[in-house]
Amino acid sequence: MPGDGALIRNPAKEKLKHGGPVLALNVFEALRPAVIKIASQLGCDLLLVETEHILHDPERLAGFLLLARDHGLSPTVTIPSVTQPEIGRLLDAGALGFCLCHAESAAQVEALMRAAKYPPWGARALAHGPNADYRMDDAARYCAEANAATFIMLKLETRRGIENAEALMAIEGVDAIVFGPGDLGADMGLHGRWDDPALLAAMEGVVDLALAKGVAVEAAVTARDRAEYERQRARGIRIFGPTRLTDYDHLRRGIKLALEPFR
Repeated sequence: MPGDGALIRNPAKEKLKHGGPVLALNVFEALRPAVIKIASQLGCDLLLVETEHILHDPERLAGFLLLARDHGLSPTVTIPSVTQPEIGRLLDAGALGFCLCHAESAAQVEALMRAAKYPPWGARALAHGPNADYRMDDAARYCAEANAATFIMLKLETRRGIENAEALMAIEGVDAIVFGPGDLGADMGLHGRWDDPALLAAMEGVVDLALAKGVAVEAAVTARDRAEYERQRARGIRIFGPTRLTDYDHLRRGIKLALEPFR
């Protein structure tokens, strides 16, 4: 439930607005209450719920989004494309924003804005389901607050996206930039070469642009320890966490660690 008299809130977006960092966690298959509970207990802010590579049961996805909100998290759905009906259904089910994969053009981003925002900004249809705690006492106020609360993150993972980054960040409503080094590297002919200087330079150029424009951004290279995290924070980076790992990776690492004494 929103606090402070608000009809709808996005805690992660508010934290970024006030200059704070957010901790993000990818969720691929593990749409379970335990994931929400543990993520909340460990101080996560943002859950990136994957739909580019995963098919979810709609009812389970809707329950996961709503439960995440009720635990003070900001469920943000990673989407591969923009269709107005799908965007509207995800928001009505409880999503608080989107991470647009393979963001490359102003047309893509503007289409997402139209689908995700209520008039007069966009063309989202009005409903009062999980998104509005199943009530609509003040539609005008709710729509204004929902427009402000909806979080829009762009994932740059192609050469075209990198080239157009400045123009994409200039679009009103873009809140954050993250990267897909795997696909970006492949597009640059650098498959699997995560530390290639050309790949890192491409991302670093976007990081510099985002910092100059005041757009929240993640680092080109994920912080590996507290000292590196502090250096990135001092630079102005505000999005942190294992955004390039999945629940598969966490499960594999945990099991491997548990089995080490028996090897």
